[in-house]
Amino acid sequence: MFTESSNSELNSWTASVSALVLVFIYAPGPPAAGYSLDQDQSLEFKGPPSSMFGYSVLLHRHKAESWLVVGAPVANTSSDHSVSPGALFRCKITAAGPHQCYRICGKTCESESDHQWLGVSLSRQPGKNGGHILACAHRWKNVYYSKRDSQNNKLPNGVCYHYGSDLLNHQHMIPCYRDHQRKFGEDYGSCQAGISNFLTEDLIIMGAPGTSYWTGSVVVFNTSSREMSVYLDNNNIEAVKFGSYLGYSVGAGHFLSPDSVEVVGGAPQYNQKGKVFIFAVEDNMLQIVSQVSGKELGSYFGSSVCVVDLNADGLSDLLVGAPTATGIIREEGRVHVYINQGQVKEEDFQLTGSNAYAARFGETIADLGDLDDDGYPVFMVSLPLCFQRITGSTLRRDLRMFGQSLSSSIDIDDNGYQDVAVGAFLSDSAVVLRTRPVIRVNASLILPEQIDHRVALCRENKHPAVCFNITICFSVQSRHFRGHIELQYNLISDLLHKSSFPHRFYFHGNGSSNSTRGHVRARQGHLTCATHVAYQRKDVRDIFTPVQFEVSYSLREKNSQRASSRSFPPLKPILQQSIGHRNTITNQTRFARSCSLVNCSTNMQLSAHLVLPHQQEFFALGSGHTIMLKASLLNSGDDAFLPRLTLRFPNNIHYIKVLQNEDNVVRCDITEEVNATTVGVDCSVTSLLLPARTQLNISFLLDVNQNSTPGHNLIHVNTSSDNYEMEEYLHDNAIHSLTVHYFCLFSHGLIFVFVTPTSFVLGDEDLIPTNCYSESFNYTYKVLNSGPSRSVDTVVEIMLPKILAPYRHRLLQVNDWQSSQGVCSISDTTISVIEDCEAPQPSFIEQLVFFFSPTSTRRMFCGRTDKLCERLVCRLGNLEVGREVTIQIETSLNPAVLRQAPGRHGIMMLEGTAMMSSPRQDNHTVLIQDQPVAQVKPRADNQNTESGLYIDTPASHFFLLFLCQAGFFKREFHNKDEKLNRDSWDFVPQHSKRESTI
Repeated sequence: MFTESSNSELNSWTASVSALVLVFIYAPGPPAAGYSLDQDQSLEFKGPPSSMFGYSVLLHRHKAESWLVVGAPVANTSSDHSVSPGALFRCKITAAGPHQCYRICGKTCESESDHQWLGVSLSRQPGKNGGHILACAHRWKNVYYSKRDSQNNKLPNGVCYHYGSDLLNHQHMIPCYRDHQRKFGEDYGSCQAGISNFLTEDLIIMGAPGTSYWTGSVVVFNTSSREMSVYLDNNNIEAVKFGSYLGYSVGAGHFLSPDSVEVVGGAPQYNQKGKVFIFAVEDNMLQIVSQVSGKELGSYFGSSVCVVDLNADGLSDLLVGAPTATGIIREEGRVHVYINQGQVKEEDFQLTGSNAYAARFGETIADLGDLDDDGYPVFMVSLPLCFQRITGSTLRRDLRMFGQSLSSSIDIDDNGYQDVAVGAFLSDSAVVLRTRPVIRVNASLILPEQIDHRVALCRENKHPAVCFNITICFSVQSRHFRGHIELQYNLISDLLHKSSFPHRFYFHGNGSSNSTRGHVRARQGHLTCATHVAYQRKDVRDIFTPVQFEVSYSLREKNSQRASSRSFPPLKPILQQSIGHRNTITNQTRFARSCSLVNCSTNMQLSAHLVLPHQQEFFALGSGHTIMLKASLLNSGDDAFLPRLTLRFPNNIHYIKVLQNEDNVVRCDITEEVNATTVGVDCSVTSLLLPARTQLNISFLLDVNQNSTPGHNLIHVNTSSDNYEMEEYLHDNAIHSLTVHYFCLFSHGLIFVFVTPTSFVLGDEDLIPTNCYSESFNYTYKVLNSGPSRSVDTVVEIMLPKILAPYRHRLLQVNDWQSSQGVCSISDTTISVIEDCEAPQPSFIEQLVFFFSPTSTRRMFCGRTDKLCERLVCRLGNLEVGREVTIQIETSLNPAVLRQAPGRHGIMMLEGTAMMSSPRQDNHTVLIQDQPVAQVKPRADNQNTESGLYIDTPASHFFLLFLCQAGFFKREFHNKDEKLNRDSWDFVPQHSKRESTI
């Protein structure tokens, strides 16, 4: 697989990885830490500098000796002129140091061993003792043709050395060698066999990722039948594509049945996502029976595989490493777990790393067997993860690339537990970690079924006292550890007691303490117990809460036994651990009670209703009234301890107090979180008890913020206690439908209007000033919200006649305005007018006709949507109760326009209108229609006519009266815009429509 350039790529790739390993224990549920590996007495082995000693490691046992076999792929040799051919080292494992390592010679004739990477992979035949060993050099090259013809390439076939159990003799294997094959890349010319290898009892499995231009292959040699089997895509179905690197990792297990053996091959470059194939060996060929695929580009899924029976069902399960998978940061790594249920398909779960940059978790995965006697295997994953980590620094050494290689299955110190070897090739080191004996403890806590608080069985300080016995028992087991087990424990009483009360029980000799300590010496196969007496305190009021006890235990520290220099010192045992288990047990009992229902169940029944002022269905905002919430709590079951009543409502509703609570029967606390929209009122009974078949009535006084938006809100009421209540009784413990409907109530605002001056005299044209808008008037409006509710989005519309219909000349013009609150603007929806000051005059005939007509009063008025009037819209915003807003308007009038109306008009009345258009009455707003607050009737005479002011609600009408001198108007009459649908102000009205005559 690797050329010279790819070698440097590998070096840079591995050098960036953190030196960490992680041990997992598989059990149902999340993985736990491999806690039983001892890090205090680890054994370290050193190799030649810059040899990559530790790139592969293998624990091995031959007869009574334990060895560590270490690969150093770039080690030099002094026996020939090869450049960095690599080497194997055999290190004898002894209790006393220093630990020496010796080179194992392995080379073939007629070969080029330069940079062959001997020791790139190591594996051992399964079994506790003995077994053969396979060591490979995947970059071994066949140079037969290249030496004879410079046009031919060196062929990196790869070589493996098959050693006996004594590591003295070996046989070399070149599985990819083919006679007369001289072309690089084609078929097996560059297969690089041995980059990975795996041994079973009968099979030697070697990965060959360079086969067929790096499509890859897996080569299997059966040591019993002496037959070689390979994977070839002879049917051209391209199950494995070019550049897949099949064989980068290999393994074997029982996937189809507990009796069959199938071969596993990883292809990390398949479609750039990776894939793992499971093969069956049939007629010297490997046939694909199953496959799993990676899902992330560049994750290198399949670069490591581990075959292990995780659930002890006889079928092998599969772990697949994806060391460059990216999660939150980049290349944190993942391990994918596949549980075999007759077929390996979709993954069951993933193991994730610590999200460290370029951590490449999952580069190496190793099966360590059952290290802690729980029946489940332990597997080790190199590089960081968030459970127990074993690092070079925790071993008090600076070890780089610690965890690149892993090995187990050998017990080096004969304590019955398999130990672990870990390589750190960038430090040219390897470390052996011994496994501590595991102790399984079964503990029990025995309590009386009930506590009779009325019977005193003991005496404490010469006084009768309620007491009972607590018995703690232990039984211990260990698969290999022999001897007594010293356990220490801590006993705690009354863990469930209420925080507002002291512990109800204590232990003799500790004064008021609710805990005591002890220790026992346990033997395997025997039950060891200890008894303690718990005393009840005086005046215990809580006889309803269960009484819980807890025992936590651990191994008692003692001096370690000394060992001879020839034997390993015994390791301290450790208690077996599992997910969620903290070496703690609990048990509880209850006070004896005379109950009428099963388990002394309460039966809390809640009822509640709202009482609004004057028995109304709605609540008027700002009315100054309050709301009463009446709640009734009935306990139809057994006694209820610490009964509670809880209110929950929006924060625009205010809790005031509990009514008729002079004796403090109920105590309430308000709870409101920061930035929360709801408020809670938590009430408790001060007597701490609601006895059976008793009722408690509680009345709450509430108010609603007057600035609330009209609508409705829900009030939730709930009751509970600290006692058990049967599920069929819970349906009436809560009320969620208490609805408060609230609305705005207005007198619709009072509008007071003042105008100055109130009148003027219309005389001869000789007396008319040169300014056509010669008459000025100032209007002042006082808008008052008389309540009781706030006026939201208040809008006032003021309308003044704009023209004298049917003529289009402007009669009145608004010069300026201002408001003490809000903004005003002129509406653009009114009729367009002629701004010319010279208004036409009636003809002589028209003046003569109207001269003989009776005098009358003329009204110029405005309707609600009259387009003949100027409209000023004032948006005043929100008006609080009692708030007054002043609007001032400056106007001027053109008298010439009035001269267009000939006839005997003793009084011409200019009527304006002011009304409040918002808020309006709807489902949440009610308007109160008041009577007019002021009314002034006009009176007139020949020379001086006074005008009055007429005020009404919701609209105020104001009149400006004009006195016209006797005589003809010297103007022409033009009959225009007769199509307007209202009586012309010019013509003499019919007698039935005259308001008054002079």
